[in-house]
Amino acid sequence: MKAAIILPLLLSSFVMTTSAYAEELTPEQLDMVIQMSVNQMKTEGEFAKMATCTNQSEAKVESVFRTVMRTCVERHMLDENDEKTTACLVSNFSDKLGISAETFTACTEES
Repeated sequence: MKAAIILPLLLSSFVMTTSAYAEELTPEQLDMVIQMSVNQMKTEGEFAKMATCTNQSEAKVESVFRTVMRTCVERHMLDENDEKTTACLVSNFSDKLGISAETFTACTEES
């Protein structure tokens, strides 16, 4: 099976936020977590890969990531439910990019 690119990064960022704090993050802490995730994904070229696959600009993919990450962390802060979190990420990311969930998932996979 192919390994996902973006979803593990999104989930690892989410897990980091929920395991590091027993209660909700402050807005400043959430901004910091999102920025750390963005920096990691930029370094690893993930926004460029997703932009190419979805025929979107890298800036748009990054902007959508920031919005989706915030939305899903705020909704599922204390759930500790990876399936709900993944569903939130896939649904919101694909919707905001204007692509199907299947296309988004295919774009996050790489051998």
